[in-house]
Amino acid sequence: MQDTRQQILEIMKRHGEVTVQELSNELGLTSVTVRHHLEILRSEGYISDPEVRRSNKPGRPRYVYHLTSTAADLFPNNYSGLASALLGSIEECMLPEERDELLERAAQRIAQRAGSLPGKPEERVESVVTFLNQQGYVSRWEKDEEQDQRYLVYVSSCPYFHVSQTFSETCQIDRHMVQLLAGPNSSVERLQAITDKSGLCVYALDWSGDNGAS
Repeated sequence: MQDTRQQILEIMKRHGEVTVQELSNELGLTSVTVRHHLEILRSEGYISDPEVRRSNKPGRPRYVYHLTSTAADLFPNNYSGLASALLGSIEECMLPEERDELLERAAQRIAQRAGSLPGKPEERVESVVTFLNQQGYVSRWEKDEEQDQRYLVYVSSCPYFHVSQTFSETCQIDRHMVQLLAGPNSSVERLQAITDKSGLCVYALDWSGDNGAS
């Protein structure tokens, strides 16, 4: 990101909300230049549209800008630390079967975001991979040339890989999620796990037993 726009975001992070004039004074730039950078940041979804702030004092209203929730990912975070702490607490307080149920529910919540997926196996696999990539995975698929209606999904990057190094149970979320996305007429088998030091998860999605696939 361009240095000036990064500075603008950092100033807004410190102050909560700012005006064009405040940014102009702090950065030593003209108001026209500041507005240009604000418009770019707004188009990228990092800052809000200007909002009116009125006061009891006479004069024109102030127009302020603030960061959107999207901008939060531009700053350092500790999501992995939080997830590890939560999973550690769950491990201490819940029975194994209760943990499994909780992870399956988490998978259901994620899978629901995909909405309705196509019925034809190849179109569905394509939609599954597209959805996984939208969720922060790096994945691809190919058809199994040896078995009809069987497809292989390769996941080379997992958004919670570091958490899974300590709590391997989190990989169950992926397994449940892929099964839910593939649908009830499919069978899903994990052939390889990314935690096996292979750097790759491989899933086989099979519709060979579904005579009703359309």
